[in-house]
Amino acid sequence: MKKFYGLELLRFLASLCIVIFHWGFSFAVLDLAENKTFNNVFEKLYLHGGVAVSIFFVISGIVFSNIYLDEKNNSSFRNFFVKRFARLYPLHILTLFLIIVVQFLFLKNFGSYQLYADNDFYHFILNIFFLLGFGLEDGKSFNQPVWTVALEIYIYFIFFFLITFIKKYQISSVILVYLLILLIDKTNFINLNFKGRNLSYATPFIDFARLFFSGVFIFLIEKRFRNSKYLLIVTISLFVFSIIGKFYFFICLPSIVMLFVLLDKITTSMQIRKVFEILGSLTYAMYLIHTVSFLYLLFILKIFDGVSFFSSNYSFILYMIVTILLSLLSFNYFEKPLNLKIRKKLTK
Repeated sequence: MKKFYGLELLRFLASLCIVIFHWGFSFAVLDLAENKTFNNVFEKLYLHGGVAVSIFFVISGIVFSNIYLDEKNNSSFRNFFVKRFARLYPLHILTLFLIIVVQFLFLKNFGSYQLYADNDFYHFILNIFFLLGFGLEDGKSFNQPVWTVALEIYIYFIFFFLITFIKKYQISSVILVYLLILLIDKTNFINLNFKGRNLSYATPFIDFARLFFSGVFIFLIEKRFRNSKYLLIVTISLFVFSIIGKFYFFICLPSIVMLFVLLDKITTSMQIRKVFEILGSLTYAMYLIHTVSFLYLLFILKIFDGVSFFSSNYSFILYMIVTILLSLLSFNYFEKPLNLKIRKKLTK
């Protein structure tokens, strides 16, 4: 199986963007003082860093194609499900309960939940069963960023049931699937952009599905034209065209991902590739843990009446260091061992 080291770097950078974006976002939600922490450096990320979430879906399309479109891979649904469960669920549950603890402490000591406030039993059930992102929510709850993970899981299963079809018809099949998704989107034939129970919460499920299958398309194109000298030229041309034409999502993001795929042609040093791989391994933990590190930091500062510390650059540095260190520990001593243990016990 081919290893995409450039994608590992991109995953880390995208995750970093999300961690920084939510830092800036939190100031407005909590009605703290205006966020001026490294504002001259991260101003654009504070405003638009959330777009990086969409990159994960394109990358996932490539990664899953790399694993499951191999002719020798005949994974059963059971094994597919167990592998997704083993990789995603343990950390989700851990971070969910860590946030329940800190939100209970907020409620007991300060009379209200902080940051994400809809932390009732109903939203707990939605979180436990990954029933997020379809508009069933009344608002933001618990470890709110996990809603995109929930949507990604459902797209994974759509992909799994199309594997045989894609293996047989390759690029033409992916184009057909993409056009079908586009048709559903433009005609609203199947209304997947549900409104929330409070009529204000919508999901970009269709957009994420389009991006995922863009990743599948990229994988097949790279595989077929890997040695073509025109692949880089076409990719750069599409990227420039997307910027000029403001096609940010559906041309720009896949173009960026393809550029990082092609980065492997330049990055031949195994030491550098190993660094990329280590950084990529932190991605899921960073995405789920950054809310935990933020809330515990906020609680400690509130207890010691030091919330004003958030306005300093040191608070941002502490938040980033804690998040990355916890992610490193999580992957090596929690996610990876538990992942292997669950797979060994449950897969055939």
